[in-house]
Amino acid sequence: APLQLRELVNCRWAEEVTQQLDTLQLCSLTKQEENEKDKCENHHEKLSVFCWTCKKCICHQCALWGGMHGGHTFKPLAEIYEQHVTKVNEEVAKLRRRLMELISLVQEVVR
Repeated sequence: APLQLRELVNCRWAEEVTQQLDTLQLCSLTKQEENEKDKCENHHEKLSVFCWTCKKCICHQCALWGGMHGGHTFKPLAEIYEQHVTKVNEEVAKLRRRLMELISLVQEVVR
């Protein structure tokens, strides 16, 4: 029998699955873009070295063979990251202590 347009039923389940697939595709594209940000523009390798002279993250090939960084000082990126995390945590602790001091002073003034 011929199928009439008015006989078709909207299948919400199919719409939901389609929406979820679209969302997954967008998420995977975003992750790919993020991964590309962590790669060297020249060699497309993972950034693993910090050029102390340029204050820039580079890949190991740029550190070894790249003419732009000849004679520069390098450190492992993980080591620099840990140093920054430690410094930020120390500064946060100082700020918390200062906040407690200020709260104490405000309470004294109120009294």
